[in-house]
Amino acid sequence: MSTAHLPSALFEEIATFFASAPTPQQIIEFRPSKTSIDRATELLELNRANMLDDRTHDELNQYEQAELLMRLVKARVRANRPDDPRPR
Repeated sequence: MSTAHLPSALFEEIATFFASAPTPQQIIEFRPSKTSIDRATELLELNRANMLDDRTHDELNQYEQAELLMRLVKARVRANRPDDPRPR
């Protein structure tokens, strides 16, 4: 199996989080673990140095997709909260 099909640690973390049936507030407050943040930082540094191989490039793409997913989910949760003063 190619590594492009293996989920990044962050995707695993997010899957575990959603499997725990979080409340809307817990979703809004979700932050990746320090380990995931450190790995994303490392991948970004490798990218800036033009030192990513195919595997690490795929991994960085997954981190970016995971971040986008969580931004979208959080935006939808906020939009569905009647007590949220932000414009819809």
